[in-house]
Amino acid sequence: MRPLILRILAYPRTCLILLLALLVLSGLALTQLRFDNTPDSFFMQDDPELIKYTQYKADFGSDEYSFLVLDAPVQWTPAFIANVRDLGARIEAMDNVNKVTTLANVRHIASVDGGGLDVGPFLGEDLDAAALAAKRSEALAHPYYRNFLISGNGRHLGILAETGVRPGEIVYKIELAKKIRALAQAPEFKRLNMRVVGAPIIDADVFTIINRESAIFGTLSFILVSVGFWLIFRSWAVALLPLVVASLSIVVAMAVSAVIGAPIGMLTAIIPSFLISVGVGSSIFLLAEVYRQYAAGGDLRAAIVEGFSHSAGASALSVLTTAGALLSFSWSEIRPVQGIGISMAAGLVASLLIGWLLIPLALSRFRLLPDAQRAARLLDGRVRGMHWLADFVTRRWRLLLLVLAGLIAVAGFGVARVTTDYYYVGLFKPHTDIYRSYTYVDQTLRGAASMELIVDSAGVGGESIKDPAVLKRMRELQDRLEARYGALGLKTYSIADVVMEISQALHEGDKAAYRIPDSRAEVAESLILFESSGTDELTRLVTGDYAKARINLRMKYRPDSQYQPLFRDIQAEAERILRETPQIRSIETTGVVPLWSRLTNYLASNEIRSIGLSFFVVLTVMVLVFRSATLGLTMALCNLVPVAIALAVMGFGGVFLDPFTLLVSAIAIGILDDDTLHFVKTVVDHYRRKHDMAAALRDTFASTGLAMLLLSSVLVLGFVIYMLSEVQSLAKFGGVTALAIGVGALCEFLFTPAVLMGLERVGLLRHLLPREADGASSTHTIQETP
Repeated sequence: MRPLILRILAYPRTCLILLLALLVLSGLALTQLRFDNTPDSFFMQDDPELIKYTQYKADFGSDEYSFLVLDAPVQWTPAFIANVRDLGARIEAMDNVNKVTTLANVRHIASVDGGGLDVGPFLGEDLDAAALAAKRSEALAHPYYRNFLISGNGRHLGILAETGVRPGEIVYKIELAKKIRALAQAPEFKRLNMRVVGAPIIDADVFTIINRESAIFGTLSFILVSVGFWLIFRSWAVALLPLVVASLSIVVAMAVSAVIGAPIGMLTAIIPSFLISVGVGSSIFLLAEVYRQYAAGGDLRAAIVEGFSHSAGASALSVLTTAGALLSFSWSEIRPVQGIGISMAAGLVASLLIGWLLIPLALSRFRLLPDAQRAARLLDGRVRGMHWLADFVTRRWRLLLLVLAGLIAVAGFGVARVTTDYYYVGLFKPHTDIYRSYTYVDQTLRGAASMELIVDSAGVGGESIKDPAVLKRMRELQDRLEARYGALGLKTYSIADVVMEISQALHEGDKAAYRIPDSRAEVAESLILFESSGTDELTRLVTGDYAKARINLRMKYRPDSQYQPLFRDIQAEAERILRETPQIRSIETTGVVPLWSRLTNYLASNEIRSIGLSFFVVLTVMVLVFRSATLGLTMALCNLVPVAIALAVMGFGGVFLDPFTLLVSAIAIGILDDDTLHFVKTVVDHYRRKHDMAAALRDTFASTGLAMLLLSSVLVLGFVIYMLSEVQSLAKFGGVTALAIGVGALCEFLFTPAVLMGLERVGLLRHLLPREADGASSTHTIQETP
């Protein structure tokens, strides 16, 4: 490393040009960043569940919508209905709104003289109070309207606004959300107490949260880290140097996101504060070593060369192992997890390279460090404290090993309790507008979530969906599911319901006629009458060739684990129907809820894979650095202890794995190995020179230990900040990661030295000593053993 630092110091302009070129290229790439928080964005393009969902949208159109819930009086008045009608018209006039359905304009099927159908709006223009009372009762009894456009108790109405989709764009969603919310607060509509949910609204809110929290967390991390660095170096210029490095690395990380096509999403909020807190690691070890050398010798240039030569190799290895741990997510089937792993790994490598270029040049060109005598005085008190801790550990190492064994045993029970689940609304804290609005919709109209069953008869026969047997099986399936899953607020709708409504209308509203006709000719005639009335509703329920039909299931938003019995019942019922109805080729589930369920299936395998790959990378590097398979394996296993404790806390606390908490293990392993590499490498270097483990630990605590203490404190604070997030899962991620890093620091200062003492006492570290010292070492070890 000495030739490299000498070249950096000799060619400052070339280094600055390289740095500027990197930043310019990154800036150009940033123009390609886009936001995407749709369900599609979480999956690989060849994912079978995504392929089904894409095909569903091609067959039946987009399912993107905004849904409003408003209060309704017990007695409808003409003024109230006019208000609802006006609200719907004003929403429909907004850009990117294709169609708005309210109880005032929803289609209503009635017969006309001569056997025809009249499909017009449910509520006419001139209805008095008595007529409206009758219409209210009719709406409450109507299978299609009830618990969709009117709540079961009649106290709430729903408005469905179907919106267009512009992939990769977010501005139009933000504008739509603003306009709808402004309309809700307008004097003429404020008393309706409107709540709004739906993909455009939640995407706009998530984008707002990401931008706000990225700025807030980045700023807080910046302040905390700079104050911490000032306390160590007593120089604001030195304190800000690592933060400049981290800030530049954020630009590179976001540029890499753009290059690999990873869109901005909820996980993106992690990047800035992650790189500000973690990306400063190599810089802080470099600065700490330069500071120590400078305090000891007083020559700044020599201190820079010696400090760089001592810390750069270990820093490079530690950054590469952390980046390797993050790159374990590049095999993830969850696109945002894959993207953020690659981007943060690139940002960490950039922080290392930028720090190597910027910090030595800044220190050599400007006198940023305090004078050598003052630096020595500042270090003196800290060194005494670290010496005390080292002496305590070397005296009590056996007791500490017993404590470590107990912690491992308890952690094992906790890790076994960790579960995987996904709850999209539950990602947000209860006080957020997103959470409260979706909860309100679930409590009033019973269903803000949806999924689809696709009944496919392609290849069986022309227009097979018109077969009464097929329609009866569809309705039978709907009835069974609604009866079994009332707790989920399950409501279904399909072409079978339309056919039954038509049949009832053609029989003058006779309730007994609300059924599927027995003959195919009657079904076909009913559908022809319905289509000729001018409505386009069938295009959303059945394909043009009547080969496929959809059954829409609306339900409450719940964790995926609560949907699993529903999925199993659907599969069992589908198998039975397929056996008994040869006209149907397949029945498949798709839609948002099955997509989220697919995500849950990936979480456990992703966690195991990321831990395994991270451990392998760390193990390989440690074996190479320490030149000892025994020491490398032992230290790699020690790094798993804090992760196991953090997972155990999740298990005991009921915190399940989701796309946020999934990141904890690999990130923690990658971060913790930095301290281990620096610490143990320094211990081994001192041990080879002094042949005394206790003395080696004492010297290491006084040098590398100080930098570790600062960095660990900064990292804990950096991740604790996430607990302020409105995104509940991000808050949990921050808390659990901070716990893992805090426990990791505790292990590094207490248990790692105890393990090293134990390994030395049983002779497993003797091979690290120079050969000629073996005999002396052996004698010394025997003498030192109590």
